[in-house]
Amino acid sequence: MAKRKKNEDFIYLYSKKVKITKLVQDFTVIPSVEIVKYLLNKEIYLPNYLHKALIRKNIAPAIATGESNNTFSDEMQHRLKWFDKFTIFQLERLASGYQLAINVTEYKKDFWDIIIRNRTELGINNLEFVKLQNLTLKYAREEQESFESMSSEFKKVYFEPDGYFDGTIIEDAKEVLVNATTLTEIRDLGKIYGVEIPRRINKKQLVDIVAIKLNMDDEKRQEISKKSILEIERYAKRRKVNVSIELKKNDMIEYILIKMPQSAAPKYTNSLKVFAGMNIEEYLYKIKFKEITSKVTDGRKKTMRLAFMILLTIVVLGAVGYLVYTNLLS
Repeated sequence: MAKRKKNEDFIYLYSKKVKITKLVQDFTVIPSVEIVKYLLNKEIYLPNYLHKALIRKNIAPAIATGESNNTFSDEMQHRLKWFDKFTIFQLERLASGYQLAINVTEYKKDFWDIIIRNRTELGINNLEFVKLQNLTLKYAREEQESFESMSSEFKKVYFEPDGYFDGTIIEDAKEVLVNATTLTEIRDLGKIYGVEIPRRINKKQLVDIVAIKLNMDDEKRQEISKKSILEIERYAKRRKVNVSIELKKNDMIEYILIKMPQSAAPKYTNSLKVFAGMNIEEYLYKIKFKEITSKVTDGRKKTMRLAFMILLTIVVLGAVGYLVYTNLLS
């Protein structure tokens, strides 16, 4: 398991001692095109759940502030109970819907912090950072790119590990999508993955789904295709596979998982070794969303208490001054 090297404050570039926090901050000006070029050259690929964690950390304080300010509707408040498990799609839709800007500089800062502190495991030599330092000089005065531009470019190096969907463990993704999305949103999610979800599926599609779920060969597939729709549904149910031509929310998610194009990309075993078992959220910040909300609320209360005490002090001082003034007149 990769662990954050908390005690590592410096990195040596040639004989120069450089603060990691300074290097991380400097690297935020490097555009995603250059970052991706560098990573591809090094054959470094990163799991999608890293991207998800970076977005979540980025907007969590804004979500917490919004909750404490009653910014969200009752329905959204209900959805946010699953915020810790939100998929990439849900996080980006939430940010877009509530106009929560994803801070690209902060995203890159966290990104580089992870890369630099795990450089040995990722096969990066310290001296390679000197080349990246040169890029910071080139782009120091350039305007920061948009999140959309960066995210589009980073897709070249992010990949979905086996057992994950949209940056989340498949079973968790199913749960959070059922509980915290609408039917329309799930249809939009399907389009992102190249899947047009029908209102209801026909018999052939039903047979395809059952055959895939039960790992049938061609002979068995031909056999069940002779059954009626009702018989196929009952056949599947007896084998613990719930399918129906009338697609419910969980059926729609299953439909995406089955119908989406299967990537033939390599497994990137080295990257998975680096990040396997790493709780990215804990790596980035050690508190859950509810704790962030609590801290924001406590901060607001402290601010209000401080404002009240200042006001009270002003009133008391004013009253004392008035008494002194009247005594002097008398």
